[in-house]
Amino acid sequence: MHYHIYCNQNNLEANYRNAIAEFTKRLSAYCDVTLHTGQELSLLSSGNPVRQHFLCVVPGVSSYSSPEFAEYIDRLQQSRRSSIHITVGFPKAMVENALASFPECSFDTLSLTRLSLSPASLTLLLYEQLYRGYTILQGKTYHK
Repeated sequence: MHYHIYCNQNNLEANYRNAIAEFTKRLSAYCDVTLHTGQELSLLSSGNPVRQHFLCVVPGVSSYSSPEFAEYIDRLQQSRRSSIHITVGFPKAMVENALASFPECSFDTLSLTRLSLSPASLTLLLYEQLYRGYTILQGKTYHK
């Protein structure tokens, strides 16, 4: 499975880039992850939308506990989706507009925290949650 993560921030500070690079390295045992920074969502509309899943990170109470998020990841893998596109820091309406020409696409929203965090912080939190989810699925103890 390949994740495309779109962060609505043009430049990430070095500490975020370094932490994301570490999680990308750790995640490489389970999946591929590509980070796209900036305010462009044109990549969302490339490829076959039926084989892709779109997820918009929105503010609010956390949608899943860590074990529930791991189950969500597992369901996505079993759905035979080849790519998961996740937007962070973009308004939901903007994402929906970018996907308007693909009514057959699969689209969900996800909240990671009710705190108001920068797109860079939310992106790092998303990477951490992906890694946590995969370690749970593998029966590793990272999540305890």
